[in-house]
Amino acid sequence: MSFPFDRFIQYDELTDGLQKLATTYPNLVSVQSLGKSYEGRDIWCATVTNQFTGPAAEKPALWADGNIHASEVSATTACTKLLMKLVDGFGKDPDVTRALDTRAFYIVPRVNPDGAEHYLTTGRYVRSSMRPYPFDEEHIEGLERGDINGDGRQLQMRIADPDGPWKAHSEDPRLMVRRDPAEVGGTYYRILPEGRLKNYDGQTLTIAYPKEGLDLNRNFPASWRPEHEQHGAGPFPTSEPEIRALTQFLGEHKNVCYAITFHTYSGVLLRPYGTQADEKFPVEDLWVYETIGKKGEEITGYPAISVFHDFKYHPKEVITGVFDEWTYEHLGAISWTVEIWSPQRQAGITEGISVGTKKGAGRYIDWWRTHPVEEAIQMLKWSDEKLDGKGYVTWTPFEHPE
Repeated sequence: MSFPFDRFIQYDELTDGLQKLATTYPNLVSVQSLGKSYEGRDIWCATVTNQFTGPAAEKPALWADGNIHASEVSATTACTKLLMKLVDGFGKDPDVTRALDTRAFYIVPRVNPDGAEHYLTTGRYVRSSMRPYPFDEEHIEGLERGDINGDGRQLQMRIADPDGPWKAHSEDPRLMVRRDPAEVGGTYYRILPEGRLKNYDGQTLTIAYPKEGLDLNRNFPASWRPEHEQHGAGPFPTSEPEIRALTQFLGEHKNVCYAITFHTYSGVLLRPYGTQADEKFPVEDLWVYETIGKKGEEITGYPAISVFHDFKYHPKEVITGVFDEWTYEHLGAISWTVEIWSPQRQAGITEGISVGTKKGAGRYIDWWRTHPVEEAIQMLKWSDEKLDGKGYVTWTPFEHPE
């Protein structure tokens, strides 16, 4: 048996596939629920090891998880691909066989089954959990994001406005570029996320953020900060059942010495710290991270970078309460966040976002804030090729990612 790798799978198919895998390979795979999600779904963990050479708990172990963020369903695929690599390679691939003879793997393909199921069945964006937070009231005004034209995507929309800061690019009218402050006499626009305005007063444009405001990757204990300091972190560390289940399991399994959490996107291998500079890093640990990072670059082509130095959403802000920093700081496990896939590199844009980028000069985040118009046109041409000419409605050089 195998999982499909040409499409994203929903919860029932994932559950069925894991159970069949355990039945087909009873000496290699066992499956257990770590706990229930907010909406009552099991959070499945597959333990993979050669049980004839000893139980998993008595071997050094690697942890891998994915899909803590609702829309990042590619991370589930990465985990199921790892599962199949292990079971298919045992007894055939000497490296896989040796690994399963002497090591154990704990693999959680979908940390957040509720959010992923919602995304896959409705297409509506939520960050993580389906639990309303920090308020449970419905928004009575503002723009609610949604797929208005029914094409299966939530993009952007433009509204004609003589005072708008954007105009259509002369080469490709789908692309919006900044209007010069002194420019007059043209057609100008404001840009909004795709959606519907509720109780619009004809003048004020506000965005109604999703009622489900939690970010489960801010709810881990390491350097956790409350809502007024960091949006979506929850009322207290491990307040959310999904994170409580993970932290309890990992706290009880002292054999985990290496951890990987899969996300999308950017095509980078992220390492701690996210909260402080490398000068504060224990030197020996930093050397280990750098050595492993070089090997990771060789295997994946993804740059291995520091979150603090190269992957901050704002130069004066840090992200706390995240998985990899918690597993490293509290459990002593060498931990990485693997951001799958880079659309820029797929489109042939490599300057400043490739292996070998000078430290501090990476464009993994800054590309969305500012980049040459020519690169935006290059992205449009690439999306046209990949989407049968249905490219993105709007690409803005300064649009911040979700």
